[in-house]
Amino acid sequence: MIMHPFLTLIEQHSSAINRICHSFCHSTEDWEDLRQDIILNLWIGWKDYQPQCKTITWVWRIAINTAISWRRKKVHQIETLPLEGLEIPHQIDSQESIEELNALIQQLPTKDQNLLRLYLEGWKQQELAQMLSTTETNIQTRIARIKKKLSDISNNQ
Repeated sequence: MIMHPFLTLIEQHSSAINRICHSFCHSTEDWEDLRQDIILNLWIGWKDYQPQCKTITWVWRIAINTAISWRRKKVHQIETLPLEGLEIPHQIDSQESIEELNALIQQLPTKDQNLLRLYLEGWKQQELAQMLSTTETNIQTRIARIKKKLSDISNNQ
Protein backbone atom coordinates (compact mmCIF):
# COMPACT_ATOMS: atom_id res chain seq x y z
CA MET A 1 0.00 0.00 0.00
CA ILE A 2 1.41 3.38 -1.00
CA MET A 3 1.12 6.10 1.64
CA HIS A 4 0.59 9.74 0.81
CA PRO A 5 3.87 11.67 1.34
CA PHE A 6 2.18 13.84 3.97
CA LEU A 7 1.22 10.78 6.04
CA THR A 8 4.79 9.55 5.75
CA LEU A 9 6.02 12.95 7.00
CA ILE A 10 3.68 12.81 10.02
CA GLU A 11 4.78 9.27 10.80
CA GLN A 12 8.49 10.18 10.52
CA HIS A 13 8.18 13.23 12.77
CA SER A 14 5.50 11.98 15.14
CA SER A 15 7.86 11.81 18.13
CA ALA A 16 8.97 15.43 17.61
CA ILE A 17 5.34 16.57 17.38
CA ASN A 18 4.51 14.59 20.51
CA ARG A 19 7.41 16.16 22.45
CA ILE A 20 6.24 19.64 21.55
CA CYS A 21 2.71 18.79 22.62
CA HIS A 22 4.00 17.37 25.89
CA SER A 23 6.01 20.54 26.53
CA PHE A 24 2.97 22.77 26.09
CA CYS A 25 0.19 20.62 27.61
CA HIS A 26 -0.73 19.33 31.03
CA SER A 27 -3.70 17.14 30.18
CA THR A 28 -4.32 14.39 27.65
CA GLU A 29 -7.26 16.33 26.23
CA ASP A 30 -5.12 19.44 25.62
CA TRP A 31 -2.33 17.28 24.20
CA GLU A 32 -4.69 15.72 21.68
CA ASP A 33 -6.17 19.10 20.72
CA LEU A 34 -2.76 20.66 20.18
CA ARG A 35 -1.53 17.64 18.19
CA GLN A 36 -4.56 17.92 15.89
CA ASP A 37 -3.95 21.66 15.44
CA ILE A 38 -0.30 21.03 14.57
CA ILE A 39 -1.16 18.33 12.04
CA LEU A 40 -3.84 20.55 10.51
CA ASN A 41 -1.38 23.44 10.15
CA LEU A 42 1.22 21.10 8.65
CA TRP A 43 -1.41 19.95 6.14
CA ILE A 44 -2.32 23.55 5.29
CA GLY A 45 1.36 24.41 4.82
CA TRP A 46 2.12 21.21 2.88
CA LYS A 47 1.10 22.65 -0.48
CA ASP A 48 3.57 25.53 -0.06
CA TYR A 49 6.41 23.47 1.44
CA GLN A 50 9.66 23.91 -0.45
CA PRO A 51 12.50 21.69 0.70
CA GLN A 52 15.01 24.55 1.07
CA CYS A 53 15.63 23.51 4.65
CA LYS A 54 15.48 20.21 6.48
CA THR A 55 12.00 18.76 6.77
CA ILE A 56 12.36 18.51 10.55
CA THR A 57 13.14 22.24 10.71
CA TRP A 58 9.95 23.00 8.77
CA VAL A 59 7.91 20.67 11.01
CA TRP A 60 9.37 22.19 14.18
CA ARG A 61 8.76 25.75 13.02
CA ILE A 62 5.10 25.08 12.25
CA ALA A 63 4.62 22.97 15.39
CA ILE A 64 6.20 25.56 17.70
CA ASN A 65 4.29 28.45 16.13
CA THR A 66 1.05 26.47 16.42
CA ALA A 67 1.81 25.63 20.04
CA ILE A 68 2.57 29.27 20.86
CA SER A 69 -0.72 30.41 19.32
CA TRP A 70 -2.57 27.60 21.07
CA ARG A 71 -1.04 28.54 24.43
CA ARG A 72 -1.93 32.22 23.98
CA LYS A 73 -5.56 31.21 23.56
CA LYS A 74 -5.39 28.86 26.56
CA VAL A 75 -3.66 31.38 28.87
CA HIS A 76 -6.78 33.50 28.92
CA GLN A 77 -8.77 30.46 30.02
CA ILE A 78 -6.41 29.12 32.70
CA GLU A 79 -5.90 30.54 36.18
CA THR A 80 -2.27 30.18 37.20
CA LEU A 81 -1.08 29.58 40.74
CA PRO A 82 2.28 30.66 42.17
CA LEU A 83 4.81 27.85 42.49
CA GLU A 84 6.70 27.63 45.73
CA GLY A 85 9.79 25.71 46.77
CA LEU A 86 10.93 24.55 43.34
CA GLU A 87 14.58 24.24 42.47
CA ILE A 88 16.12 23.47 39.10
CA PRO A 89 16.99 19.77 39.21
CA HIS A 90 20.58 18.91 38.34
CA GLN A 91 19.56 15.58 36.86
CA ILE A 92 16.32 14.99 35.07
CA ASP A 93 15.73 11.42 36.14
CA SER A 94 12.11 11.31 37.19
CA GLN A 95 8.76 12.46 35.92
CA GLU A 96 8.48 14.73 38.99
CA SER A 97 11.77 16.48 38.12
CA ILE A 98 10.64 16.94 34.54
CA GLU A 99 7.38 18.48 35.74
CA GLU A 100 9.27 20.82 38.10
CA LEU A 101 11.56 21.93 35.29
CA ASN A 102 8.55 22.48 32.98
CA ALA A 103 6.91 24.57 35.70
CA LEU A 104 10.02 26.75 35.93
CA ILE A 105 10.28 27.05 32.15
CA GLN A 106 6.64 28.17 31.94
CA GLN A 107 7.51 31.19 34.06
CA LEU A 108 9.82 32.47 31.31
CA PRO A 109 8.66 34.68 28.45
CA THR A 110 7.29 32.65 25.52
CA LYS A 111 10.26 33.31 23.23
CA ASP A 112 12.66 32.11 25.92
CA GLN A 113 10.54 29.03 26.61
CA ASN A 114 10.59 28.03 22.96
CA LEU A 115 14.31 28.54 22.52
CA LEU A 116 15.09 26.62 25.71
CA ARG A 117 12.85 23.71 24.70
CA LEU A 118 14.58 23.45 21.34
CA TYR A 119 17.96 23.66 23.06
CA LEU A 120 16.98 20.93 25.53
CA GLU A 121 15.83 18.77 22.62
CA GLY A 122 19.44 18.76 21.47
CA TRP A 123 19.34 21.24 18.60
CA LYS A 124 22.77 22.69 17.84
CA GLN A 125 23.24 26.44 18.12
CA GLN A 126 23.95 26.65 14.39
CA GLU A 127 20.64 24.91 13.62
CA LEU A 128 18.78 27.15 16.06
CA ALA A 129 20.31 30.25 14.50
CA GLN A 130 19.21 29.11 11.05
CA MET A 131 15.73 28.17 12.24
CA LEU A 132 15.24 31.49 14.05
CA SER A 133 16.95 33.61 11.37
CA THR A 134 19.65 34.95 13.67
CA THR A 135 23.33 34.39 14.49
CA GLU A 136 24.94 31.67 16.58
CA THR A 137 26.34 34.35 18.88
CA ASN A 138 22.82 35.67 19.47
CA ILE A 139 21.62 32.14 20.30
CA GLN A 140 24.55 31.64 22.69
CA THR A 141 23.82 34.92 24.46
CA ARG A 142 20.09 34.23 24.70
CA ILE A 143 20.67 30.75 26.15
CA ALA A 144 23.07 32.15 28.76
CA ARG A 145 20.50 34.79 29.74
CA ILE A 146 17.73 32.19 29.91
CA LYS A 147 19.82 30.02 32.22
CA LYS A 148 20.40 33.05 34.45
CA LYS A 149 16.66 33.83 34.49
CA LEU A 150 15.87 30.21 35.44
CA SER A 151 18.41 30.35 38.21
CA ASP A 152 16.93 33.62 39.51
CA ILE A 153 13.39 32.22 39.38
CA SER A 154 14.47 29.08 41.22
CA ASN A 155 16.37 31.04 43.91
CA ASN A 156 13.44 33.41 44.50
CA GLN A 157 10.99 30.63 45.21
